[in-house]
Amino acid sequence: MGWLQRWLGRSGVDVAQGAEVPPLPDRPDAVPVAAPGDAAEALPLAVDVPPGVDAGAVGVLVWEAVLGERGRSVGYRFFLSDAATLKVRGGARVRRFLDAMLVSQVAAVSPTWRQHRQIFLRLDAEALDPAALTRLGGAGVTLIVHIDANAAPAGEAMLAQLQAVRALGFRLLFEVADDSPWLASLATLADGLAVRIGSASPAHIEQTVAGLRQRYPGLPWCALDVPTQDDLALTRKIGCTLSTGAFVSERGAYLGGRFSPDGLRVASLLSKLRQGAEIREMAGVLKQDVALSYRLLRYVNAAAWGLTTPISSIEQAMLMLGRRPLYRWLMLLLLAGAPKAVLSEVRGEATLVRARFMELLGQTLSVSQRDELFVLGMLSLLDTVLQVPATRVLDTLPMSDTIRAALRDAPGDSPYAPYLTLARAWDAGDSAAVATACARLEMTVDTARSLHLQAFEWVLENGQ
Repeated sequence: MGWLQRWLGRSGVDVAQGAEVPPLPDRPDAVPVAAPGDAAEALPLAVDVPPGVDAGAVGVLVWEAVLGERGRSVGYRFFLSDAATLKVRGGARVRRFLDAMLVSQVAAVSPTWRQHRQIFLRLDAEALDPAALTRLGGAGVTLIVHIDANAAPAGEAMLAQLQAVRALGFRLLFEVADDSPWLASLATLADGLAVRIGSASPAHIEQTVAGLRQRYPGLPWCALDVPTQDDLALTRKIGCTLSTGAFVSERGAYLGGRFSPDGLRVASLLSKLRQGAEIREMAGVLKQDVALSYRLLRYVNAAAWGLTTPISSIEQAMLMLGRRPLYRWLMLLLLAGAPKAVLSEVRGEATLVRARFMELLGQTLSVSQRDELFVLGMLSLLDTVLQVPATRVLDTLPMSDTIRAALRDAPGDSPYAPYLTLARAWDAGDSAAVATACARLEMTVDTARSLHLQAFEWVLENGQ
């Protein structure tokens, strides 16, 4: 979680004074919130809707992290949550339509993504449209090219299309299931190969990859659709340098997990803050931890405060920050203290994205309510980052009754429950639940998608 440590101590963080403005607000150059209807106009379809296909039934735009060799996020693979099922049922025209929908929606992603992470898209080889792909810019985008059980060599038209796409700056990974004439005809254009984990038995996948490695040496490999963390062993065994799949968000039981001593100290401060303890008393506790004191002083003395005289007193720093922003800062510290594990960074990003997404969803609420939505979003995923049982998060950390009720899935007792329901449904790719939750919040799905993208961009930009 070193990236979050840098975030908490960076000197250029946008921080505003006063109790009415939460720390780390929108950057001046942030993407504006889309009004209902704007997103639909900004995302025209590249092809006509095929007969019998509902354009609204392709699902929501979701993504999963693509991890490199050291388990760090190198990018994100975007996809439409319900498109896979529709592709199986439909023909080439349906696949072309679905890929066009995906490209249209990803085209709305800010170019600043490429400064921090790669974008990965899995597209059908027969549906590639270089003209439509120009909207993505090429650089920073990797296309995972897939073809349905076609062993014939690629024709001149497909070869020309792939050459045009590569000339635009896209990287090409060819998805393979065996050694075929199709792959042989295109191997010189490949920047790497991809294999779906679970598409066949582990022994068959291992044998296939070994054979292709001998025939096409030097090409890196990417493992797709890795279902669980246990399956990561196979990806390492066959030499994949990139891995993506549901394993990234897999939730463990975390039996017996406990808060670290630093985490308990932060939890103690949070408790005192919730109980209304005096700043002097809390400053006395904080002074006992040199590292925490240093972080607070560095945070408050950030250049964005515009202070002429540096703050050197812990009490003064706490007063300058304010009680509510101090609570939020301590929550971020708790997240930064996560144990070092393979998925800590990507899960930390996911937690902050959800927190920021929920804060943005509450744009019509008061500042204090938006802050509570941010904290609720963090708490809803904190167990996955700290690797402690969710019940221990509830039992250990102080929180308002409305937040606690939402986490206990008691929707009637918390006005924040609809926001958490929408965030969970979006992360799960449940398009029906997303539509229902958006309707309850009187918000369009397009507006929610825009806010979700803004949340991710905010995390990526501020976390560097």
